[in-house]
Amino acid sequence: MVSALVIAVEIISALLTIILFHSTLKPCRASSISYLLGIPAGFGLMAIASAMNVVSLGLASSVPGMGLIIGIIQLLTGTYGLLFIALTYARRTRLKFIGASTSVELAIPSLVTVTVLICTILWGGSSSPNSVPENVEFMLRSVMAIAALYLVYETERNWSLTKRGSEGVVVIGFALLFVEQIGFMLAAWNFRDVATFLGYEGRILGLIILNAVTHASLKAGDTSRVLKRLGLVAPAH
Repeated sequence: MVSALVIAVEIISALLTIILFHSTLKPCRASSISYLLGIPAGFGLMAIASAMNVVSLGLASSVPGMGLIIGIIQLLTGTYGLLFIALTYARRTRLKFIGASTSVELAIPSLVTVTVLICTILWGGSSSPNSVPENVEFMLRSVMAIAALYLVYETERNWSLTKRGSEGVVVIGFALLFVEQIGFMLAAWNFRDVATFLGYEGRILGLIILNAVTHASLKAGDTSRVLKRLGLVAPAH
């Protein structure tokens, strides 16, 4: 029953992020700023991560070791997704060091990947062959929490702009994605049922709000308004 409910939530998550990919692709492409395509790319990776979790749940009991492999890839894909979005905001607003350096932007996901591989080798043998080691999941959730918290900061930093664009609800959307990660981090520390519910609720509500931001009361062809609502027209730091 629980697995069926989780699968349903993951499918809904995948659909919501696919819609976000579609709704942000056109305005980011129309802006003629190539790196803004990191926004739809990030949502696309998040959709793939949710789809992979469905596959992982389906294969975990039938293929030994497959749950661990897909689980690691799924968490890495979701982490890359939020990092893509956060790093795009950093570049757009030229955040000191990170937003001004392509090398640093490339180094961050590379460092995350190498650390995960090392931690999986160290702790993988002590965990279930069909589940991600708790320490590895906690680390990746921490990275996603930092990325989501940065997105809250970046959209709230220019509150007057985001409020004019979308009544500021984009800040709430990213804040709920931060709540999602806190919930799953607590779940990795054995606060299972309530924390897992908090994680999924934060994710679904956050994605719904972000979909509302990119869809509600938009005129046909008004692609620039989507960027304004997302806070992507904020001045540099």
